[in-house]
Amino acid sequence: MDVRRTAPFWRDRVVKAIAGLAAITFVSGLGGFAPVALAATAEQIGTCDKPENFGPDAKLRLTGQMGRALVELVKPHAAGRTLQIEYGDELYVQKFGASGAIRLGFALTAASNEFTLTMTETAPVKCKLQVPDFGRIYRAILRWHDPVQLDLNVLEPGGRMGESGNVSGGNPNTGLDQGIGKMDVIGGIPAEDATGEMSYVTDAAAIPPDGVFGFKVDFVTRGSQAQPPYCDNGALAAPRIDFITIANGKVTVIKQTLPRAHCGDRIPDRLRLMMIRQ
Repeated sequence: MDVRRTAPFWRDRVVKAIAGLAAITFVSGLGGFAPVALAATAEQIGTCDKPENFGPDAKLRLTGQMGRALVELVKPHAAGRTLQIEYGDELYVQKFGASGAIRLGFALTAASNEFTLTMTETAPVKCKLQVPDFGRIYRAILRWHDPVQLDLNVLEPGGRMGESGNVSGGNPNTGLDQGIGKMDVIGGIPAEDATGEMSYVTDAAAIPPDGVFGFKVDFVTRGSQAQPPYCDNGALAAPRIDFITIANGKVTVIKQTLPRAHCGDRIPDRLRLMMIRQ
């Protein structure tokens, strides 16, 4: 994720969110039921063939936890060069920062996964990563392919909007003190033809019987007063999204197009969050 490409207010929120992504603790009270701690799961180590394709000075580490892949690549003097990750039909793109490091996470949608890493001017590196606890993860994934910023809003069973049990990019709940799950992938504006992604995860055992989730999406780039090209018939006025849920090992995909807004019209806060069809 390239934070520099996001709007200032969103950038601040993302920076704060990313800073706490590694935190794991226990769940505090959610109204309406007795919460369960998000069980700690062992970290999986992925395997990659020919990592030396990135050069003798490169250090590559691939790990997974609760179905999130994390690629960490350090290569001195690589600032400005690009890493691409192909996973199924998805393409994740990120540039090396000034320190020559990349840290890119994305959600996995199968128990056994393969993907390809390609760095500018290098041969591809093929990797594999298993998700042994795939059957007991509950995950919600928002993916899109337009150069816009979206924010996934999750209302957990028994939660209240703006309070405990409401998890989003701005409130990722990485400390697990305000709900039963957390955002463990917070993406920025994707590169052209690449994938943008946000993802929420919890242990399925933490969900109360007959618990119902609510999901909404905020078109962050459009803001509260739509301007071209994010309105009327503009090229980016109606982003298409893929909403994916993983429950009991079953993957469900819903495709949806966000509604358009008229240029110049103010969008009240109560209408900023748009329901994702279930």
